Amino acid sequence: MNGWLSEYDMVLGIREKVVSDLRKSAYLSAFLSLVFLLLPACSGQNQQEHSQHGAAATAATTTPLLVIQDMSIPLQVELEPTNAQILKENQLRIIVPAEHVDKLKLAKVSVTLTMPSMDHGAVNFEAAASKDGEFTAKIIPTMVGGWLATITFEVDGQTATATYPFEAVP
Repeated sequence: MNGWLSEYDMVLGIREKVVSDLRKSAYLSAFLSLVFLLLPACSGQNQQEHSQHGAAATAATTTPLLVIQDMSIPLQVELEPTNAQILKENQLRIIVPAEHVDKLKLAKVSVTLTMPSMDHGAVNFEAAASKDGEFTAKIIPTMVGGWLATITFEVDGQTATATYPFEAVP
């Protein structure tokens, strides 16, 4: 009988250990689920902060204001079509607010396209002044995926840049 009790006690000990481990993994699973549920809320707040500091999120055809860091000038960028088509001309409009037009009236504006995930070089395009405070560049992305347009303003030997991320589709 003594041997049976010790085996029984051993089985109970193992059972308690397994139940305890299961509880720990259940708590961990619940905690991780909560973290994943809260992640989108944090991401949305982070995206708002970035758009205020110059990162643009594509929404409809108009982006939030981009900021030329070196000159502290807010820009608005529009891409037609919203998702650029590969191997076709797409229009990138850069709009300078009226109060800053005089600073950039004589600016030479260029757009450099890169695909950060591919690291296969850059494609350069000139932007032409279409009217006061507006510059237009005809850009041609060469493949499907995420692109970054770096908009460069050159005025009086000084340069300032702003970046605009976008997607290219077939």
